[in-house]
Amino acid sequence: MTETPAPTPAAPTAPETPVAPAAAAPATPEAPLTEGDVRNLQDKFNNLLNTRNEHNDLAKAARTDRDQLNEARRVKLAELDVHKAARDAANAVMRTHKELRNQYQDQAKALIEQKKGKTGGVERSLPLTVRKLRNDLQAMVEQQQTTSLSVAKERLLVEKIAETWKELKAKEQVLSQQKSIVADMSETDGSIDALFAKADEEHQKVAAAMKEAQAHHEAFIAGVKEVRVLVSEANAKHAAFVAHKTKADECHNKGMEMREKVMSIRGERKAAFDAERREVREVNQSAQRKVSDPRAIERHNDTLLEQMKKGGKITLGF
Repeated sequence: MTETPAPTPAAPTAPETPVAPAAAAPATPEAPLTEGDVRNLQDKFNNLLNTRNEHNDLAKAARTDRDQLNEARRVKLAELDVHKAARDAANAVMRTHKELRNQYQDQAKALIEQKKGKTGGVERSLPLTVRKLRNDLQAMVEQQQTTSLSVAKERLLVEKIAETWKELKAKEQVLSQQKSIVADMSETDGSIDALFAKADEEHQKVAAAMKEAQAHHEAFIAGVKEVRVLVSEANAKHAAFVAHKTKADECHNKGMEMREKVMSIRGERKAAFDAERREVREVNQSAQRKVSDPRAIERHNDTLLEQMKKGGKITLGF
């Protein structure tokens, strides 16, 4: 009976090795700038400087205009002060003459009221009454002297003559007082007329002062409007100045950054160029030393032989 061989145990499975993430591809180095790229940067730098200078010129012009407008405003404000002072002075003169005018008018009105009070005590028909009493008295006296009357009638006539005489004397006394009042009233009329004349003179002075004050006031108001226009224009010029100055500073800063970049690139290019020149110069100097030194040639030949024996790479030349 043939013995069946035991199955060979399976080899142990090796543990799975974790797959490492693929390494990021190395960054592609930036291509070196060519001379044309440097010239383009230089052109941009020059353009920025030109733009900066243009904005500086515009800012300077705006500043000049602004300063001129501010000076014109200062002059106009000085003129306004003159008109304001003249207006206030004219108003003060006007108030003085107005007060005098009102005083004269008040005095004249007071005399008019006083005259009205006196006029109420004057009897307009009194002169006629006195004249009539005198005529009647004279007629009765003539009748007594030229006419024969009975005793009774003559007594009545004498009594009437006495009454008429008393009445006449009383009326004449009143008339005398009334004449004094009329004379006073005549003087009052003159005083009233004089006061109104003075009031008219003061009123003319009031009107002249008011006219002068109004002229200065109108000039003041017109000047205020001009100052507002000047301030508005000066503010606009100042805003333009600030805008152009800001733009010029921006161009200047960008230009300086670009200048640093150009200088850095040119510095790097110059350093590389200088390194290449030094290397060439050192090679030339080494070759010259070897050519001028025979032993150096022998040493170099020996070195070549040793390299040939060892199967190394042989470099011809010095």
